[in-house]
Amino acid sequence: MKILPQDFYMEDTSTVAKALLGKILHVKKGKEEFKARIVEVEAYLGIEDPACHTFGDRRTPRTKSMYLDGGHSYVYMIYGMYYCLNFVTRTEEFPEAVLIRGVQPLNADTHVKKKDIKTNGPGKLCKHYQINKEHDGLKLWKNTSPLFVSEDDHVVKPKQIIARPRIGVDYAGEAAQWPLRFYLKDNLFISRP
Repeated sequence: MKILPQDFYMEDTSTVAKALLGKILHVKKGKEEFKARIVEVEAYLGIEDPACHTFGDRRTPRTKSMYLDGGHSYVYMIYGMYYCLNFVTRTEEFPEAVLIRGVQPLNADTHVKKKDIKTNGPGKLCKHYQINKEHDGLKLWKNTSPLFVSEDDHVVKPKQIIARPRIGVDYAGEAAQWPLRFYLKDNLFISRP
């Protein structure tokens, strides 16, 4: 198992988002470790992106982790009830991130019904793996971290990656149509096609 180095997260955010597809998310809970393949993500382009929490260089207690260097986790709550997991990209001068929208547990039954999947949505996957505000600001390139990401033998080819507009950002005007949601074609564990 090769953990992704911090440098991986320092690249262009859209590039990082696509490169994360097929990588393995590790979630540690005590002596247990859960592994899941990342199958759906969204890129958020910081200060210039009206859909991003740091649009216009907004600095709040909530966005503190977005101003860390790439490779840190950014976890926030939506609707007062669901957490969302993001990976900070680039450098502290460019507070950008990739939202993890869907993962496929490595031990998952691929014949499961869509309605029974518990990891096909950002809030659902955080609930399933009990990811919460305690997971905010973690170093994703350290295997001692409760969250980290590794390479996988599974090679994702460019033709397997679908690009679509992001979900739930209608307030962002024209930016709502930017094709910054990326997912693996025909994967059952994405939130929606």
